[in-house]
Amino acid sequence: MMKKYSVVTNFVLFQLAWFSVFFLKENALLPVATTIALMFLLSAHKGRDFKFVLVGLSVGLSIEIIAVTVGVINYGTALIPIWLVMLWIALLFSFRESLNKLFHLPIKFRAPIVWLCTPGSYYAGSKAGVLSTLEPLWLFWIIYGAIWFIGFECLRWLDAQSHIRRNDEVIS
Repeated sequence: MMKKYSVVTNFVLFQLAWFSVFFLKENALLPVATTIALMFLLSAHKGRDFKFVLVGLSVGLSIEIIAVTVGVINYGTALIPIWLVMLWIALLFSFRESLNKLFHLPIKFRAPIVWLCTPGSYYAGSKAGVLSTLEPLWLFWIIYGAIWFIGFECLRWLDAQSHIRRNDEVIS
């Protein structure tokens, strides 16, 4: 796929995965799996993206396990539902393509964007009945934003490693 369209395509595919979970909940496995397959097939750097997703998944799931363990998020009967694992895979592919600019922003922009915006996605999920969050809302936002920002910085570091990095660009 031409680079010109890959960012938009990747962004649309991630939104498809996210909204599938939002509306279909546990019935979203097929649409999300299809989305992940398309993201992989359209990747111009399959080997390096696969490595990033594979290793990055441990970071993403660690974020979720920490959040569940400290009581910030509750997914019901499952510690981490399969749809969430799949959504993380789609998100990790997006970090390599449509969301990659976040890795390169100066921390004065990166920190508030990640810290303030990420909990909003989970809050929306709680309103859809996909999960529940800590109350009061402001406390959830602070704690989960901090957990997510630390995880994001780990993913950013991982993305900069030479055996995974897509090109010769090094994150400062």
